[in-house]
Amino acid sequence: MTKEQMEQIVLANMQKIYLYCVRRLGNATDAEDVASDVTVELLSSYSRVKDDKAVLGYVWAVADNLCRNYWRRAAKQATVEIPEDYVGMYQITAEEDMIHREDISLLRRELALLSKMYREVMIGHYIRRESCEEISQKLGISVTNVKQYLFEGRKKVKKGMEMQREYGVYSYAPEKFSFDFWGDNSTGYWELFQRKLPGSIMLSVWDKPKTLEELSTDVGVAMPYLEEDVAKLEDLQLLVKKGSKYHCGMVIYDNEFMSEVRRTAADTIRDNIELIKAAVEKGKSFLDDTDYSCYMDDENVRGWFILMLIFWEAVQDSEAKMKTQLTFPRLANGYNGYVMGMRGEIKRNMAGIYGRYAMKNGYLRALNYYALTDKNVNPFAKGARDVLLACEARDGETAELETLTEMIENKIVHVEDGKICPNFAEISDKDYMAIAEKLSEEIDVMASVAAKIRDTAADVLAAKVPKEYAEAREIGGIVSMWSLLENVVSVILETGYLTKGSDEQNVTTFYFRT
Repeated sequence: MTKEQMEQIVLANMQKIYLYCVRRLGNATDAEDVASDVTVELLSSYSRVKDDKAVLGYVWAVADNLCRNYWRRAAKQATVEIPEDYVGMYQITAEEDMIHREDISLLRRELALLSKMYREVMIGHYIRRESCEEISQKLGISVTNVKQYLFEGRKKVKKGMEMQREYGVYSYAPEKFSFDFWGDNSTGYWELFQRKLPGSIMLSVWDKPKTLEELSTDVGVAMPYLEEDVAKLEDLQLLVKKGSKYHCGMVIYDNEFMSEVRRTAADTIRDNIELIKAAVEKGKSFLDDTDYSCYMDDENVRGWFILMLIFWEAVQDSEAKMKTQLTFPRLANGYNGYVMGMRGEIKRNMAGIYGRYAMKNGYLRALNYYALTDKNVNPFAKGARDVLLACEARDGETAELETLTEMIENKIVHVEDGKICPNFAEISDKDYMAIAEKLSEEIDVMASVAAKIRDTAADVLAAKVPKEYAEAREIGGIVSMWSLLENVVSVILETGYLTKGSDEQNVTTFYFRT
């Protein structure tokens, strides 16, 4: 007799077993408990049945024995009649009260860990006192299925109450999780990860695939509150269900990986430092023939301008030189791109890159390096656009006086002859591209260097994550895109070739007239 055969026989005779127990015990509640014990015993002792023809006899023998055992236990606990002249009372002890409270707490815990259908059936029958027929109509399933859910649900609750559950670290000390996206449109993704729970879910299944019950325990959230987020993550294909377990549907990388990428980039820059210095000096020699201008201009500021030009253009050109091919696959939201996660605190060298912020007569590029300034330019911040547009037009007024005051204090702009003026370099897009053309060989060399760094990062990430994540190589190539740009400043400052400059100078922001 196999376990599967016994399960079929139990399911076919479940109602008969219950009715048999009712007749023997005379109490529906007691019969329910004993019937559950009968089914558990049958499913755990199926191997004892050597002859399939004798299985029904074995079923009723087990039922008879367990009913007898129940009567024996009940007889031992039988009460006696209290004499009329007895003076006294029964009082629940503190220990008994504590045990009762613990049992109720365990029962509630296990109900909270049941998946939705089991939970609905169990609560409906035992708490709302609904009949199997009422639950059947309410949930749109057969009465037989209701009874099966009750049978399996009782087993799950009983087993859970008897076990010591270990709550996962995400239930009391969730790690920082950051979501990232590269592609056409991130609709649906960013909104979901504004809260901590979806990130903890992703980290939990990244560590190890889990059932919904295991996931509930690991993140310390009851099933009713977990199911909605799990469903949303499934819809976006960030959670993938295989059998009964959920698997992570995105690549998650950590600071160890990013640190390795940065070390590679920094070492590569050091190896090419003399070539970089020569390229910067060559580029500076072209500036006098252009419309370049900068507040408090000097050779140091000019050096930073050319350095940023070379490396910005090199990073843009590096993708065409990579061995790693970026395919930008179709996502669940209907657009193309990549979704990925970052685990823990990811150390960054930049506070934000704004590569082409459109204005009325040109565009702004802000590369906010921590090593150069803590006065970052965020053109999307409240009021910043009004100030930047006034700066572009050399206007004397702006609607955001509070923001203007702050940007003056942070040395991003200044007021000259009643006009708002920039503290950063300006050049026409035409002249900028003319310099880039004259430095094309130097840019091409740095683009090859960047491509090599990105391919190395792709190999490293692919080796770090399970082989099932085929897109890991492409994601490694993407997240390392700015590694050359991020690390060039720290290496240049380390050599002393260029310096941070005075507090009045802004060497991280540039305006291009079109």
